[in-house]
Amino acid sequence: MTRKHTTARGGLRPLPRLLLAGLAALPLAACDTDRLVQVEDPAQLRPDQFNNPASVPQLLNGSLRQLIGGYSGFGDDAFLSASGVISDELYWGDTFTTRVAADQRVLQPAVLGNISDAAFSRLQSARTNALRSIATIERFNTDPTVAATADRDRALLRTIEGYTYVTLSEGWCSAVPFTEVPLTGAVDPTKLVGGRPLTTAEMNDTAVERFTRAIAVPAAANPNRNLARIGQARAHLNNGRFAAAAAAVNGIPTTYVFHLEHSETNGSQNNPIFQLQSNGRYGVSNLEGGVTSTGAVVRPDIRVPAATAVGAEGIAFRGLQDPRVPWRGRLSNNNVCFSSSVLCWLNNNYPTNNSDVPLASGVEARLIEAEAALQGGNAAGMLTILNALRADVAALTRVLYPDSRQTFPAPPAPPSLNPLTDPATSTMTTAEQFAARRALLFQERALWLFNTGHRQGDLRRLVRHYGLTSAQAFPSGPYFRSGNYGNDVAYPVPFNEENNTNFQRSQCSTTQA
Repeated sequence: MTRKHTTARGGLRPLPRLLLAGLAALPLAACDTDRLVQVEDPAQLRPDQFNNPASVPQLLNGSLRQLIGGYSGFGDDAFLSASGVISDELYWGDTFTTRVAADQRVLQPAVLGNISDAAFSRLQSARTNALRSIATIERFNTDPTVAATADRDRALLRTIEGYTYVTLSEGWCSAVPFTEVPLTGAVDPTKLVGGRPLTTAEMNDTAVERFTRAIAVPAAANPNRNLARIGQARAHLNNGRFAAAAAAVNGIPTTYVFHLEHSETNGSQNNPIFQLQSNGRYGVSNLEGGVTSTGAVVRPDIRVPAATAVGAEGIAFRGLQDPRVPWRGRLSNNNVCFSSSVLCWLNNNYPTNNSDVPLASGVEARLIEAEAALQGGNAAGMLTILNALRADVAALTRVLYPDSRQTFPAPPAPPSLNPLTDPATSTMTTAEQFAARRALLFQERALWLFNTGHRQGDLRRLVRHYGLTSAQAFPSGPYFRSGNYGNDVAYPVPFNEENNTNFQRSQCSTTQA
């Protein structure tokens, strides 16, 4: 039995019970047993078989499903886990070399593979599926059924396309190629055109253009317009256009949220973070890159987490005991990860395989406005926005994570947060005041957007637009499972892109923010 029924966001539509009953009642004498087993698996249909008006809903759903698989995951590693482990949100808890490579920021050569490879392929598939879907809409736009929803469908498909560019810009190197695929008919490998690699800035500019086209569809025919507006703002933010980002989200309700839906129905629909953490692959991290007063490494999996540590670049996601990051032990296994030498702590915002992932929200919109206020020299305005969110933490965490199981404070006490005060003092220089406020803002972003795929992009932005080094933004120094952190901040383009003659591996620097 499933908890919910979805079609456009990765769910499967069950056959009606009456239809099942009717099939069961057919007389056996009328059955051709040879034909009964000649079943056409929808997953195996050729692209040219979708070249008809009736295929538009399936094409749209397939585009969105591939975005879910690339961003959130099919119950497995995707951008959500990859961005969390290379940053300071998650730590590695098993024995897979690809996962330690990401956690330690010493990524494997592309030929050996990385945990980001499947996400890259799925995001590119979502993009090409969206383009082919739009082409099908244009081809059959005189069909009454297609025409009735054409504007809505085009807007969502452009939004999906925009999010693939944003996600690839935040997670991968600044030289991502975009292959051109035929928009109709069969996908002939000999007719693929290897696109020119785009830089991080170019990917975000391309995303802005896609979101702009989606936003142009009037709200009455565009129920996902706010999703596109937040995506556009995210791309502007990535390119340092703070005022434009704030303008893009102006007026979006703080309670708005767009979820990537997951289900317990089958493994490919499972919430990937719950699935991976409950299997002991990752844990909620704490103070990554920190050391004790004697210079010993602070383990991110420590049973009683601290809230501060010397030199820690990572945030105390567990030590702060903040209601926005509820966590618990892997109780059924005595809190031990897949690797018995490591303890596992699970993200209680995703407590089941049914838990949905917020891709975009009004909370994110307010945080974007707060950053624009900081950049505009309006520290009081930034604090006002942040404190308004904190004052409503009980309601907003429930909107963001409907399945969340609160642990700080323990139920039935409602979660609450004290108002923030300005961390800047009159004895600080102007630069020091700005740095203190920036640190406060990015901690608030980290806690509100924990494990939603935003953290890696934020840390890279701290390097690109705020002047930090990668060793100041990302965890650095001694690594808790021996050795030291490396310098990687972005994932490499997978090895199979070597077939693209326009792609030069030397341009794909994983250490460049």
